[in-house]
Formats: sequence, structure tokens, C-alpha cells
Amino acid sequence: MNMFVTGGTGFLGARLIQRLVREGHQVRALARSASSAEMLRHLGAQPVHGSLDNVAEWADSLRGQDVVIHCAAPVEFWGPWEKFHREITLATRQLLDHAARMQVGRFIYISSESVLQDTTPLVGIDETFPYPAEPNSYYGKAKKLAEIEVVNHRSEMTCIILRPTYIWGKGEKTSKNIEDKIKAGQFAWIDQGRCIIEMVHVDNVVEAIMLACAVGRDKQIYFVTDDAPVSFREFFTALLATRGIVPPSRSLPQLIARPAATLAEGIWRGLRLKSPPPLSRFEWSFVALPRAYKLNKIKQELGYRPIVSREMGLQEMQAHANEV
Repeated sequence: MNMFVTGGTGFLGARLIQRLVREGHQVRALARSASSAEMLRHLGAQPVHGSLDNVAEWADSLRGQDVVIHCAAPVEFWGPWEKFHREITLATRQLLDHAARMQVGRFIYISSESVLQDTTPLVGIDETFPYPAEPNSYYGKAKKLAEIEVVNHRSEMTCIILRPTYIWGKGEKTSKNIEDKIKAGQFAWIDQGRCIIEMVHVDNVVEAIMLACAVGRDKQIYFVTDDAPVSFREFFTALLATRGIVPPSRSLPQLIARPAATLAEGIWRGLRLKSPPPLSRFEWSFVALPRAYKLNKIKQELGYRPIVSREMGLQEMQAHANEV
């Protein structure tokens, strides 16, 4: 099939292109710079020069594509609302409209569990769980509005939303960010890291995308996880161990951490500081908001099963660290 990928040089996009090419698909991918174009060629994709700010200028490249897979999004969680609204919500709307005009058959939007995150535990829920009035990050808010754009889009194009949890694997950057906080003496568990969370290996997300390219109902949302909830402390202790890092035992109680995050974020926004606060509400929820999702829908409708276990993923990361 003919596939068009945005975010092809990112952590997820690059792994996706490698599999698409390996399975014989023809891949075009959006390139914002010469270096991005070179990386895409190396991966086996044909670069299309442009950005999500000027979709109309390169939209003709969408003609003849069977599937558009929209992975691109800012890989950051602090900044002005205008940035997230433009680069996530408005960009998705423009891409949807132009893909439909070019008669693309299927549009797959890679969203995020952050669309649901505020202060309510997300345990034992499925895709019918309602959005919060206001997610606790501009990233989550913009992704929520983008999901609504996809669900409300009217055309002959089949539109599917995949909603992965935290994506991990060889090359991920979150553990490096935690490592930096540990080295700077700024890291502490919250409630000893006992919070249960879900994550999803990058190759499991790719598996879900590959399935969604062929099956899945129009305007439907699907959670994607490793189907293996675990405590935040257990998982990240093992993840950091692949980098030779031992986290400290220091911990903050929930009763202090949550209001501290709200206060810090309020001060930073009030002063319009560009640097992120020491603890944001998004970071608090990532560490301390319980999350465990039902996967009945993606298993039944897409035939999804995780292809990489936690042990397999950690072994790959350890082997990569040893090579480096």
C-alpha cells in the first residue's frame, strides 16, 4: 500500500517507517529540514518537504495515498497554549481536510492518554470514559481537541484514533529526562512510587498501527498498552537500570506533591516563564495518577496483541546500552 507518515523522524515514526518498508509498503514522509529528509531516505521513505504549518503547499503529495498516519506532535509538555493549539489541533484539522480532498482512504491519528488526565484515577476504564473539562496539560488539551476534530470529520475517509499510553523502548527520552533530574538532585518518588501505571512498547504501538491500516471502524478510538500494569517505581527502576542509574529513595507524599505542582505551575504561568517549573501538574499525573485501561475493544476489533513483552523490551535496551 501507499503510506504517508508525519513525524517520521521521531521515536515512534522512525520505527513505524522501518516496519512499513520491511513489509513492502511504499512510504512517503513529511520532512521539515534537509537533515530530516536525509534520515527519511536512510529509513527507506520518500521525503516530502514541508511542515504542518503549510499543508496546502504540499497537499498534492497526499494524492494516491491509501493511508495517512499522523504521528507528529511536539515532544514537550510546557509552553504557551498557542503553540500546542497550532501544532497539534489546527495541524490535525488541516491534514484531515487535505487528506480527504485528495481521496485518501484511511486516516490514523496517534493521540495520547493525556487527553484524559486531570486528577481522576483512570483505572478499569474503556474508550467510553468521558473527557475531563480541562486536561492538566496544554498537550493533553490540544490532543483532546484534535481527537474531537477527527471524530467530527465528515468525508468518505475512514478515520481511526489510537490512544497509546507512555511509549517506551530503545531510543526513548523520558528515562533520560529522569536521569538528568536524578543527577541534578531534583528527583523524588511520590508516595514511594506505588502508583500503578500502564506503558506501551514502541513496537507494540507500531503493531496497533499496522492493524489499524487494514481494520477498525470509522470514528473509533482504541487504547494501546502493553496490557501489563505495574507500579511506577518498579518499571522505572528497571528502565533506569539499563542505563546504569540507581534512583534515590527520597519520596514526597501525595498531599504535598499535588498542590506543589499546581502552585508551581501557576507561578510559572503568571510570570510567563519559558522554562518548565520544577514540578508541573502533567508530571505529577505521570508519576502519581493511577492508570489501567481495558483493552477489549482493540483486541476484538483490531485483533491486537502485544508483540513485545516488558522483559524483551528491557533486554533490548540493556543490549543497546552495552553497545554504546
